Amino acid sequence: MRVQVWIVAISLIFPAVAEAHRDDYIDETFVYMTLEKGAFEMEFWGEARGTQEHTTEGWYTMAFENGITSRWTLDAAGQMVHKGSGLQFGRFRSETRYRFANEGEWPLDLAVSAEYEFEAEAASGGETDQTLTPRLVLSKDLTPKLNTTVNLDCPVSLTGGGLSFAYALGVRYPAESFVRVGIELKGQPAASTATIFPQVWLALPKERTIKVGTGFGLTDQTDRFVARAVLEMEL
Repeated sequence: MRVQVWIVAISLIFPAVAEAHRDDYIDETFVYMTLEKGAFEMEFWGEARGTQEHTTEGWYTMAFENGITSRWTLDAAGQMVHKGSGLQFGRFRSETRYRFANEGEWPLDLAVSAEYEFEAEAASGGETDQTLTPRLVLSKDLTPKLNTTVNLDCPVSLTGGGLSFAYALGVRYPAESFVRVGIELKGQPAASTATIFPQVWLALPKERTIKVGTGFGLTDQTDRFVARAVLEMEL
């Protein structure tokens, strides 16, 4: 947590920079910017996960994101899991995000988000689970090309009634170019999970983006690795 606190504290000192960063990170760290009104994007991604049981699972996802207004975005995703018994439904997620101002107008860019998630037994490794997560999204460009995003989450289990805390830190450089590199650090202290996820983005013509990366579990309660490739396109 010290890294995130220092990043936020330092960011308040630097002057505001107006840049557009609409694309969320590869491991679902949400950025401050939202889609333009009426914009519609599709995402497809596949991944291989090395589990704690030293098995490998395949995950396949289709998602969409829609700009409701110039400051309000809605997105949803469905995931299938391939295990030894075949392809099974894994997870459904829906998220909505609202930002309060244009990027760079406030000393620290602030947005709020709410996410609903349903995990089937194939994804959770046990019973089905439903979670509602309110979230703060904090963003600041430390330099004109360095995008920094912090997510502060409070997941609420609708199945068991428990409340917890989770965090995510995303850093990407340069913010807008053909080739971008970034890294995410995500964790949930109560569950003793933490992941670090280096990644590379390729911004192709016609609003296509390819994202590839590999995440590594930092605790015994986290999957050992995740290798993921994403294709994002605006329709």
